Amino acid sequence: MNPRSPEATEARARAILSELLMAVPLAREQGDKAARLAALERAALFTPVFAGWPSPVDAWLEEARTLAREQGETVILSRLSLREAVLLMRRREFDRALAVLEQLETGDPVPAPAERCGLLATRARIHVRRQDFEAALATLELLAGPRVDGWTGWLPQIARAELQVERGEFAAAGASLRTVLLGVPHEMVEERIQALQSLGFVLISQVQPRAAREQLEMAKRLLRAAGIWSEVIQMELAVGSQHAACGDAASAQACFGSAAALCERYPQPELEPLLGLGSARALAALGQGEAAVAVALQVAKWYAQHGSVIGYVSMIVFISALHSDAGRHDEAYRALVTGLVVARQRGWAVVEQVLGARIAHLRDIVLGPERFDAMARELVHRMKAR
Repeated sequence: MNPRSPEATEARARAILSELLMAVPLAREQGDKAARLAALERAALFTPVFAGWPSPVDAWLEEARTLAREQGETVILSRLSLREAVLLMRRREFDRALAVLEQLETGDPVPAPAERCGLLATRARIHVRRQDFEAALATLELLAGPRVDGWTGWLPQIARAELQVERGEFAAAGASLRTVLLGVPHEMVEERIQALQSLGFVLISQVQPRAAREQLEMAKRLLRAAGIWSEVIQMELAVGSQHAACGDAASAQACFGSAAALCERYPQPELEPLLGLGSARALAALGQGEAAVAVALQVAKWYAQHGSVIGYVSMIVFISALHSDAGRHDEAYRALVTGLVVARQRGWAVVEQVLGARIAHLRDIVLGPERFDAMARELVHRMKAR
């Protein structure tokens, strides 16, 4: 297996994370407090955490903190506080995160160089997320000089890359993110995922869908290894979209289908219509018109139920176009009329206008009045005969 392949990347991350997870109960069984603290600290520091997904890390932090206080391990306590601040940052609890950093900075003893490096970098990252770029830059300037050894030494580079992305400095951000991905330790799975996602975004902005797809696929693999399924669904959508941009409809549909299957176990209401839309388009590109229409109808129903006017009308027009492209003008007309009826029932005047214009286009441009009237009469006759 190629060590740089997505499969190898996923396997390596799964091995790292499995070792972190299993080390905690094994250390507890041994009864050695020092070994238990070491296992808890490492697991808390390097197990990925994402907002909205359950995690054992918070409980590990508390248990490790208790042991560290008992044993007078002030440096470990500093690292645990730093990790707490990062978790709060990821959950967008910025004020609490800054308070933790302030307490760490002004506490006794003074943070060692490695912890101070992580502290300032994390503060800069919070400023970036708050769009306070000047404060972020000023904080990063305090870190000028040789890079600190160890995993915290990579945090300023990560913070600078995030700042460059948010400021739209995509060329510089791409170079910074590649440096991070080449050098950051593999156990920093959480940071590698974010760096890959950010690099994918940069490459999309630079209209490089194939390169973006590669980075996002790697991020998806790491998320799969970590079992963060809500994030995996998002990455399946992102990777599938890049497959579609590259003209690979089959691979796009595979991604959308995989995400839809995951949604059955881990519902993602906000993403499901986007997955349906992507799937319908991919199926249409593969020549599977009827399947595309069936998926698009489900998406249209979702938009109607949730009152999304733009989403609903776009799906009705899409369904009509699928039928027209296949020469099924009667079905195209039926879709538009059905959509028009629903729009009138809901009082969506703008939808009525759009769909009315589409019907007029079908009548006047595509078929001509005579053929259109004959088709409409035949459709009404068939409906009455049922």
